[in-house]
Amino acid sequence: MCYKIIAILILMFATSVSYAGTSYEVISKVDGKTTSYMVTFGGGRRFKQHTAFDPASKKFVYLQWATKQLDPKPVAKIWNHETGEITELYQFPGVKNPLPIIPSIKAMKVCPVTGSKDFEAIPRIAID
Repeated sequence: MCYKIIAILILMFATSVSYAGTSYEVISKVDGKTTSYMVTFGGGRRFKQHTAFDPASKKFVYLQWATKQLDPKPVAKIWNHETGEITELYQFPGVKNPLPIIPSIKAMKVCPVTGSKDFEAIPRIAID
């Protein structure tokens, strides 16, 4: 009986722990060359974050703000003629043109660095 209670308490604690953000190592292999980099999605208790990829610098960029502040507003919206979807664009620090956010690692279908659809994303750091 005591073991069942301990097991239930451990299960309750383990499932109640959640992280607001995660840093992933992305590994992509193209033509025998392996490319690896880190990218972070989400924020923590004290901050929120949007992630985007800047094609001009070929780097991921981040827009962060305090949790207590209002979320940033998009600076523009574009309409996709193929899907009919409207994509919001945000101004990221140090980037000339506004960019669409990448909401999560699951939403990233193509490696922006290599252009490959065949890549692996391994969670490495949890942000709380």
